[in-house]
Parts: sequence; structure tokens; C-alpha cells
Amino acid sequence: MPQPHFPKNEKQLLHAYDGKNMFRTILLTLAFAAAPALAQSEEPLRQLLADFDRIDANGDGVISIAEYRDLQIARWPRIDRNADGYLSVDDFPRFAAARARRLLAEVADLDANGDERISREEFVNGPAPLFRRVDRNDDGVLIRSEIEAAAAAE
Repeated sequence: MPQPHFPKNEKQLLHAYDGKNMFRTILLTLAFAAAPALAQSEEPLRQLLADFDRIDANGDGVISIAEYRDLQIARWPRIDRNADGYLSVDDFPRFAAARARRLLAEVADLDANGDERISREEFVNGPAPLFRRVDRNDDGVLIRSEIEAAAAAE
């Protein structure tokens, strides 16, 4: 199976994944972006390293929280499958409803208003546990060596 990548713009994003990979894309997005439990896996860190140069939009050698948020904004249209403005069980295939509920429970801390749905604003501006965990010196940017160290520690 081909490795997913982070497209640089919305047009590339819309064509980046076909339907067969959508469930995997949603799971990776949740793991990479928001889920504290899933963020413990090595996969999101490998993806972050593999796509470092694409995520580092200004080419300064670091991934800022703003660049990380831009990634979230670009990914939103692909995970909000029904385009209702919320991430919910309705965005997952019916056969995966039980797993979707478990995954959504893991990212419940993003639900700032407690309505049991995650809006685009909550998704983009909510806690970024993976980013915070990897940013060991708490300077608000990620460098390759921080990501590599976090991956090695797991």
C-alpha cells in the first residue's frame, strides 16, 4: 500500500486519496492530529518525518504550530466526509461504526463545547498532543531531531 503524504494545497488534497484509502486516512489523521492514545504509536511520527519538508511550508527547517494547524485545515475536508462541518461517526463507513465511536471517544478532549461532535474549529484549534509531546524544549516548533528522538523513545 502506498504511504500517505500531506498535499501542499487543497486541490492536491482532494486528489490525494481514493475511497479505498479513506478509512485509513481518517484514522491516520486522527492519530496524527488529535488522539492522545493513537499519538503514542510510531506511525504518526514516521509520517511527520517523511513529510517534514512539505509541512515546513516556509522552508526554515522547523514545523511551527501555525504550519501544523495549516496541515489540519488542509486535511479537514477529507475527514469531514459528509461535509456537515463536524467530525462524527457519520463520517466513517457504516461497517466501521463501532471503531469510529472508540476513536472519537479518544479525541473527545477536542470537543470544547461538549456537544459530542468535533467541529472544524475544534479540530484545527484544539489541543495538539502529538505536537506538544514531541516539542520537548517547549519552544513552539518541531525540528527533525525532536521528532527522531520521540520516535526512538517509542
